[in-house]
Amino acid sequence: MELVISVLVFLVLSLIFFPAASLRAILLRKKLMKAAPEEKVQRKGILERFTPLVQSMRLALNIRLTHQKKAWLQSKLNRAGYQDRMSVDHFVTFKVLSAATGAVYFLFLGAVSGNATMLFLAAAALPLGYKIPDVWLSGRIKARQEKIRRELPYVLNAISILADAGTNLFPAIQEVAEKQKGEFSKELTQVIRDVNMGISQGKALEEVGYRCQVDEVSRFVSAITQNLERGSAGITETLRLQAAEVWERRKKHAQQLGEQASMKLFLPLVLLALPAMMIFMIGPVVLSLLDFFQS
Repeated sequence: MELVISVLVFLVLSLIFFPAASLRAILLRKKLMKAAPEEKVQRKGILERFTPLVQSMRLALNIRLTHQKKAWLQSKLNRAGYQDRMSVDHFVTFKVLSAATGAVYFLFLGAVSGNATMLFLAAAALPLGYKIPDVWLSGRIKARQEKIRRELPYVLNAISILADAGTNLFPAIQEVAEKQKGEFSKELTQVIRDVNMGISQGKALEEVGYRCQVDEVSRFVSAITQNLERGSAGITETLRLQAAEVWERRKKHAQQLGEQASMKLFLPLVLLALPAMMIFMIGPVVLSLLDFFQS
């Protein structure tokens, strides 16, 4: 309780004696750093409500994100498929709330139990909680990349079939993107949207490879862009070869997963099945020896 009272007194005194000029400077910097309306991600919930507060705290403490750090976080959000649902400011707020939640939890336990060790745990929870969203985002990126690898053979087969039927490349991509469901179909929809906005076809396809960061997608984009530069005559054959290559890579990946699964099952088999087998085999011998010595 004394700790809570001390924190409240510190906050009140800080508000009373905080220089007004510094406060005006912080407000001005907040207006200058405010995102443009077209760049703001519309998100409802706790992150949207706490983001202005976290931005004000960062301005008060003079904590800034460099352009390289912002670009790196934005690229990770793009690879996770969260570019339309979470901005960089939202993700920073997520990190701050995660750290604050862990620290407050251990402070509450310390106030209730009177154990001073909880203060050290609260201090340790701050950096750990701040890193947990990064681990979560990396997991989302890996899961999305695996989904794209599973969806890619079906999508390429569908595009190649439409191209064989006489449909041009981008109308075929648009039709597949509208009918197929999945992460890679969303990327194709973004390609069509970018081309309709005036971006060149090669540039729109290159952005897909940058957002996905999947080897199979990068090969597909490279083959299609090179074919577009030479002309659209061999696109059908290129799509067919790409689809066959992706299917072959998926078969090899499935075989690797099967081999890894057998290795992962070996240790549980040794720990669980082997003791039971040894009891079944040695148990009668042990019982016979006990009967012999008792008699």
